[in-house]
Amino acid sequence: MQAHLVAYEYGAGAAWGYVLADSVEDIKYALPEVDVYMRPPAWMSTEDIHRLREHVTVELDGDDCLDRILEGNKRLALALAS
Repeated sequence: MQAHLVAYEYGAGAAWGYVLADSVEDIKYALPEVDVYMRPPAWMSTEDIHRLREHVTVELDGDDCLDRILEGNKRLALALAS
């Protein structure tokens, strides 16, 4: 499995994370509400990428993958606030 950078965009921003999957197509099929990025956007630092990989990497399994991405973003925000 490979780690693919994804973003779930909502009105006020986006929840970013990495999804472990065999292919981009698998992610697009299972999670049509997320965008898959082939490379991080220019504004994303190496440190941002490291934090995402550490706190928001989920496997593409089950129906709660998006929920786990959102929960990982909450954990990351708490870790950065402390």
